[in-house]
Amino acid sequence: MKIFLLALLFSNLMFSQSVNFKGKFAQGNLIFGKADNVKEIMLDSLNIDFDKKGNFVFGFDRDDTSTHLLQIKLENKTIVRKIKPETTEYNIQRINRMEQKYVTPPKTELDRIAKEREISKKAREKIGDEKTSLFTSGFVKPINHGRISGVFGSQRILNGVPKNAHNGLDIAVPRGTPVKAMTDGVVRLSADNFYYSGNYILLDHGHGLNSFYLHLSKSLVKEGQKVKKGEIIGEVGTTGRSTGPHLHWGVQWFNKRVDPNSVFIFNN
Repeated sequence: MKIFLLALLFSNLMFSQSVNFKGKFAQGNLIFGKADNVKEIMLDSLNIDFDKKGNFVFGFDRDDTSTHLLQIKLENKTIVRKIKPETTEYNIQRINRMEQKYVTPPKTELDRIAKEREISKKAREKIGDEKTSLFTSGFVKPINHGRISGVFGSQRILNGVPKNAHNGLDIAVPRGTPVKAMTDGVVRLSADNFYYSGNYILLDHGHGLNSFYLHLSKSLVKEGQKVKKGEIIGEVGTTGRSTGPHLHWGVQWFNKRVDPNSVFIFNN
C-alpha cells in the first residue's frame, strides 16, 4: 500500500521534512501520522492527541463529504492546509434470510434495544480518555482465515428493506473460533446478549481509535482490562442479528466509521 507524504499531497517540501502520513485521504480511511517537534495538531475544531514521538491518528467517516482544515503547529512554524477526502464507492449487499424480528423489531423489544443503545453510548463516551498511543504496537487480524461474508461500507438490504450501511468486516468461520485483539487496548465494554450485536467487545486503542467485535459466543475479557495485540479476547458465535457463525469486526476513530483494513497501512 502507498505511504503518503504530505509533500506529495500538498507539494510542500518543508512540510514533508517535518510530517509523514500513512494512509489514503479518502472516505472510510484512517490516517496515521508522525511529526517532528510537534506542539499542537488541530483538525477543524478538534485537538488531535499525539505521543512523545509525534505519533497521531485521525480518520474520515464512510460518508464524509466535508472539506477539513488541518493545522499542525511545529517548533518553528505552523502548517495550515485544507483536506477534502476522496469519494469511495461502496457495494450493495442483499440478505434475504434474516429473521423478520431483526428487520423490524417487535414493540416488546423496543425498550430493551433503547437501553442497550444507552449502555453502548456511555461506553463510547470513554473513547478518547486513553491518551497513550497503544496502537503503535502494530496490527493483526482478529482472525487469520475464513470467508469474507460482508465488506465495509456496503448498503444493507435485509429481506428487501434498506437498512444502515455495514460498518465493519464480516468473517465467516466456525463457532468457537478464537478472536484476537487487533492491537493493544483497554476494554471499554464487554456486553452480553444485546439484541442486535449479541455478545460483543469494545476496545479503546488510544487517541480515539477503537475497535469492536460482535456476535461472539463468549467474551473472555472484562471492562477496564488491558489487552495486548493478538491476545484472545473471545470466541466466534452467532448471537444477535446474525444468520450464521461469523465475526463482525468494526473500527472507528471516535464515531467516524472506517474500513478495518485501513489499519494495516500502519505496519508498512
